[in-house]
Amino acid sequence: MTIPTYKPYAAKAIIEHLFDTDHLNIYVTFRFPMNETLKPNHNLWICEVNEIEKAVTASSWQDAYTILLTIAGIPVLPDKVTLEYLGPTIDLSITWNKQWEPWGPIVSTEIPPVYTTRTFTTGPAVQDNVDIANVNILFIDATSNAITIAGFINGVNGQVLHIAKTDESANSVTLQDHAGTSTQDIHLHAELDETLTSEHGGWNLVCDGAGWFDCSHAKHV
Repeated sequence: MTIPTYKPYAAKAIIEHLFDTDHLNIYVTFRFPMNETLKPNHNLWICEVNEIEKAVTASSWQDAYTILLTIAGIPVLPDKVTLEYLGPTIDLSITWNKQWEPWGPIVSTEIPPVYTTRTFTTGPAVQDNVDIANVNILFIDATSNAITIAGFINGVNGQVLHIAKTDESANSVTLQDHAGTSTQDIHLHAELDETLTSEHGGWNLVCDGAGWFDCSHAKHV
C-alpha cells in the first residue's frame, strides 16, 4: 500500500496592498481553497515597505482563498511593497493538507482606493480638519450659512479632491490659504484666500500626503 505524503505545494500567490490612513492592508490570494482554521505565525511573513522590513501585526482569513495581513505604522502610501513567505508549515495548507511552498519576495500590486462623495454644510465658523478620508468629490451646500474651510485631515498621497458649490444662495464659500490650523493646509494659486459668492464653481486639489495644492487652472484668475 502506498502511504501518501503531503509535500509542499509549489505555486506562489497574488499579493495586493491597500493603504489606509496609518497602516497597510496586504491581501494574499491563493489559487486553491485553504484551511481557514489555521494561519502561520506572523514572523513567517517578511514584508518590506520601501525596502525597509516591517512586521506583520495582525492577520485574518477573508475567505477560503485570501488572507489579510496588517502592517501598522505606515504614515503614507508607499512606493514599493514586497512580501516573502518563509514556510512551509502545516499552518498554511490547502484543504487537502498540502503545505504551501515558501516563496521569495513578490512585488505587491496597489489596490486603487474606493472614493466617495460627501456633502458639507457646516458653518459659519471657520472649519479646521475637514475629514476627507476616501472622498474625491466634496459638495458644498451653503444654503443655510456661509462656509469657510481652513484645511483637511486624512488625505493621502495622490488623492484628488474636487470641491463644488452646489446651492443657489448668496452665502459665500471660502477656502483659506496656508491657514496653519489643520493637519493638512490648502495651498492656493495666489497664496490668498479664495471665495465664491452667489455663483457656482469650485476647486480641484491634489494631495501629497502633507497638504493640498490647487490645480484648478494653470494660471491664477
